[in-house]
Amino acid sequence: MHRIGHEEVHSGRPWLWTILVGAVVVGLATWWIRPQSLGCSAASPTTTAFTPPAAAAPSSVTPQQIQIQESQPAPEPGEARFYVFDQGAACSLPDLPLDGYYVGVPTSRYDGSAPCGSYVDIDGPLGSVRALVVDRCPGCGPDQYDLSRSAFEVIAEAGDGVAPIRISQVRDPGPAPELFYRVQPSSSPSWIGILFFGTGNPIRQVALRPASGGDYRPLLRGDDNYWNLSGLGPGPFTAEVIDIYGHAAFVSGVTLEPGRVRRTGIHLYGVPGDPPTTRPSPATPPSPAAPMVATTVVAALDACEP
Repeated sequence: MHRIGHEEVHSGRPWLWTILVGAVVVGLATWWIRPQSLGCSAASPTTTAFTPPAAAAPSSVTPQQIQIQESQPAPEPGEARFYVFDQGAACSLPDLPLDGYYVGVPTSRYDGSAPCGSYVDIDGPLGSVRALVVDRCPGCGPDQYDLSRSAFEVIAEAGDGVAPIRISQVRDPGPAPELFYRVQPSSSPSWIGILFFGTGNPIRQVALRPASGGDYRPLLRGDDNYWNLSGLGPGPFTAEVIDIYGHAAFVSGVTLEPGRVRRTGIHLYGVPGDPPTTRPSPATPPSPAAPMVATTVVAALDACEP
């Protein structure tokens, strides 16, 4: 009976080994499939630099009021006649080139030398010309005009002798001429005659006053285009010149130098489109704009590693 019990105990050991082996297998499997912590790196922040556009520089030009050119007188019908110009013209304008464009007006329009030194536009059968009023035509009718040879040949054939025209006074002819004056050769401290030319427009008034002070005294105009007055003294004087449109110029330092032509550097009026006497200063360039830096953070993950 003792031998039989021993055999029963020995025959039960394989089951224990099976249980142990199974436990080991389960443990290994559990270890192999355990949850693993993932090491993930976040994306690096992205930094972007950009430069905003520079602000426009402020304009350095001050708005200017534009001068509106006055309307010109309407042309009138007339007749041009060819004549030979010489330096003895009624308006006494000195040093005129013999081949210039000149016109002599009828006595009714000469009006005591009133239009001397002004300009007219003349349209004829062959063309147009701008001529300087320098003379009077005693033999002309109310609408007849004497034209110098150079002027007549622009508007008609010289051989024709006469030509139908349309003529108009020019207001503020451009470019504005320089104002000159000449003291009459017979002038003295007791009496002065003075001629102004380079006016562009007909003159309405000339006045003088001593440079030492006092009131302006208006002068009288003669048929020879000189303005004169007695009792002004030896000078020097300041002259006021006003045209029929109200433009005025003041000429200082007028002295008794009979017969001498003096330039003034003055213009009686301005013309639209003439260059300005002052120019705007250049604008200061703006400082370069500093770059602005913006940082953009990307929320998505780049990669994960076990």
